[in-house]
Amino acid sequence: MKGQYYNILALIFAILVAIFAISNAGPVDISFLYWHYSISQALVILLSAAIGAIIVGIIGVFGQIRYSVTIKGLNNRIKELEKEKEELNQKVMELQSCKLTENKNEEMAKHDKEEKSTQQAT
Repeated sequence: MKGQYYNILALIFAILVAIFAISNAGPVDISFLYWHYSISQALVILLSAAIGAIIVGIIGVFGQIRYSVTIKGLNNRIKELEKEKEELNQKVMELQSCKLTENKNEEMAKHDKEEKSTQQAT
């Protein structure tokens, strides 16, 4: 939805530039280094706006590429962390089961010791 607003604003701006260019259609002299041209002012305005739009588009594409690379790297990092989390959860479960086993063994040993002491008392 946000992109549509930008497109609508860009279209309105393009229409305003076109109206401005048509309103100023007289010839103008252009000099750049050794080149000298006489060209319509409307054409200069439209070409300048088009070149500006192309430059902004190229910068936007590079930004999107940079964000895509960042997102891909972050997604890979998430996968690594999820895998590490799963491994740690398995270790916790193993340690808990070992502790339960040790507790059972201690209880059994204590129970056996009590039985032996009871048997020796009788």
